[in-house]
Amino acid sequence: MAKPLLHIDFEQPEELVFNRARMRRAFIKIGQVHMRDARRLVMSRGRSAAGENPAYVTGRLARSIGYYVPRASKNRAGLMVRIAPNQKRGEGNRLIEGDFYPAFLFYGVRRGATRKKKHHRGASGGSGWRIAPRNNYMVEVLENRRPWTKYVLSRELKKSLRPQRKKRR
Repeated sequence: MAKPLLHIDFEQPEELVFNRARMRRAFIKIGQVHMRDARRLVMSRGRSAAGENPAYVTGRLARSIGYYVPRASKNRAGLMVRIAPNQKRGEGNRLIEGDFYPAFLFYGVRRGATRKKKHHRGASGGSGWRIAPRNNYMVEVLENRRPWTKYVLSRELKKSLRPQRKKRR
């Protein structure tokens, strides 16, 4: 699956102080909203066709979508959020046990995918797909929320940069 990315760089002037905790709270809020929207896209009941969002049958896919805001380390600033199904160390998710079937939904599965000497579509013909590829709902959420995400990040960045206090003597 393609990993959509939104990256913002800035240089911090020496006379300003950066409030990292405020920015982390903004990333947590963004993760929660994107997680909620992605879950809503896969909550339609019934069967899904090729190119549509996956349908809700057992709810495992919807419950597995989570977000993760990593802690800062010497190699990483910690100002990012990951939203994905089966997100390791994710907030608000339940891991999918067994095969990672969101990948099967995204890429699809061909009939006779296990290669043998004779791997044809079958005597009846058909499309050749056992499970046709579904829509990438995570990219759809990111595209739908892109203006809001940029607005929230720029607003919180402005609020988290403040003038440095002068030292008292």
